Amino acid sequence: MEFNEYNESVKNWTNGILDNYRKDAEMTIRYCNELIEYGEKTADSKLLGFGYYHLAMTLYCLNDYDNIFDIVVRAIEHLEKAQSWSMLARACNILGIITSSRGNQPVAYDYYLDGLMYCKKYGLLEEQGIINVNCGALNIKVGRYEEAMEYFQKAMEYIASAPEEPSYHTRMISLYENMINCKVLENNFTGIDEMLEIVDREHLPFADAIDRLGMLISKTFYMHKSGQIEKRDECIRHIDSVITQDMLFLDLIEDFFVYLEVLFESGKSDEFWHLMELMEPMINNLKVTSMQMRLLGLKIRFYRNHHMSADYLQAAGLYYELSERKELEAKAMIKEVIKLRANFEKVNRAKKRMEKENKRLAAQSETDPLTGMANRRKLNIQADEMFLHALKSGHNFALEILDVDYFKEYNDNYGHQEGDKCLIAIAGCISEVAGAHGGFCARYGGDEFVVMYENISKEAAKEYVEELRCKVMELALPHRYSKMLPIVTITQGMYCDVPKQENRVWDYLHVADEILYSVKTDSRGGCRVADRAEFVLMSGYGTMIQGQA
Repeated sequence: MEFNEYNESVKNWTNGILDNYRKDAEMTIRYCNELIEYGEKTADSKLLGFGYYHLAMTLYCLNDYDNIFDIVVRAIEHLEKAQSWSMLARACNILGIITSSRGNQPVAYDYYLDGLMYCKKYGLLEEQGIINVNCGALNIKVGRYEEAMEYFQKAMEYIASAPEEPSYHTRMISLYENMINCKVLENNFTGIDEMLEIVDREHLPFADAIDRLGMLISKTFYMHKSGQIEKRDECIRHIDSVITQDMLFLDLIEDFFVYLEVLFESGKSDEFWHLMELMEPMINNLKVTSMQMRLLGLKIRFYRNHHMSADYLQAAGLYYELSERKELEAKAMIKEVIKLRANFEKVNRAKKRMEKENKRLAAQSETDPLTGMANRRKLNIQADEMFLHALKSGHNFALEILDVDYFKEYNDNYGHQEGDKCLIAIAGCISEVAGAHGGFCARYGGDEFVVMYENISKEAAKEYVEELRCKVMELALPHRYSKMLPIVTITQGMYCDVPKQENRVWDYLHVADEILYSVKTDSRGGCRVADRAEFVLMSGYGTMIQGQA
């Protein structure tokens, strides 16, 4: 997103956000708030979307869940208006993560699908890879393992195609973690050893401590479920020796819950409580009731298995209180979801109205108001396209000019209103004939019209010209002041040949006009179609159309 059109203050804030993002959270938040304040004063959705998005992402990295949902919702409202599609897709992804962590999987899935819709519509491959991983992880949560693997395969296509991305190794490790977990939960251990070897060889050398920890937890889970007890215990000893409070990031929260289950099932009480003591402050600070209930549920199972009745009853009472709070949170979340959906629809309706109006104005600017045909502006565009295509393809290009015989006398004696009706009727005949044969027609000005065809033979061109002449005569519009017939007639001139490299479309227009003039000289009401050779003989020169000096 560029901000070159803004003042120096805006540039300083946006540059400050980008320079400090993921490095200095306090500084990033300060710049975001200053940008948002300015954006509110100026009602600038581009600035507001950028500011709210980066504020939300910074709070996410800090595991600060208090206001993040509302901030992302505000970001989405403005990003949609500003058409900032990449950040919009990522914002939908964050909403999916948040709602999934709060235990509302259907709503989370809906947000992910919104994000994928923007990715597909605007070609956002990187974002598509990220969201596909999260869609797969969500399907694992609800036991749809086959569908999860389909999402992971799609993600692999996008992520593996961009090894130059700074986050490439992190994303590949995350993808392999999810694929391994999915296969383990399916009790399908085929290929997992090969995956672990790929990660060890190609990605872990470039990984940080957090990525290594996540992969180690997946490996431990695999060893546990596949019965490789010694290797599992070796992994557990390693994890227990390196894990610290600083490693408890929200992105790994699902890994930690999986690891707690492994420790519980393995009877590793000391390691279980070590991780429990590290996780509990983090979960309580997040104030995400579903996570608190999940952690408490593990405690309850431990107390029951070890016959710790007093602790069991106390934990069960707290679990009940949390379940009541979760119900209230669910209602509040549904309210926010409905509000966000309403805002989406409002913005989309406004966008559709604008698109419809733009189309109407575009059509209006290219339409002759009297006849409803294309006007000269549209003729210029279409003529260039058809001529260039004929030139490249080596096809005939035919251009016809026609006008109404003695139209000035018609207007002078019948009046301009009747003259307009006459032009409308003739325009109808032209549109009918041109439309039936794949041609294009336009009002050139006054009583002059242009018809164009591509890839037709000279014989067909003659048929179409004659067909139009007869159609107009069949109208039998009275014209007592014509010096030809007592009805309205037209005179037509068409040039039809394969364009040469040195020709231009307006060469054809000029020659067609010359042919029209020659017909009028001989006898009005007639028509003539000529190719290059005939025009040279007819006019005695062919300099322009032949491209000769």
